[in-house]
Amino acid sequence: MSDVQAFDKLVVGARFKMSELGATRLRSLAGKTGIVVEVSHRNTGVTVLFDGAERPSCLHRDFITPISR
Repeated sequence: MSDVQAFDKLVVGARFKMSELGATRLRSLAGKTGIVVEVSHRNTGVTVLFDGAERPSCLHRDFITPISR
């Protein structure tokens, strides 16, 4: 598996930013970043904790993009 393929996979603890699609659909979250706290294997949901937030949020996985290290 290449580094690109491994990076594209969302994993718990990964840093992320809102994707272009996510920023378009959820304008109030555009530009926000955080960490992935849970990835569902049953549906397209990803539970994330935005920087500065007290509670996690659930988003569609297409709404976030991993941040390169």
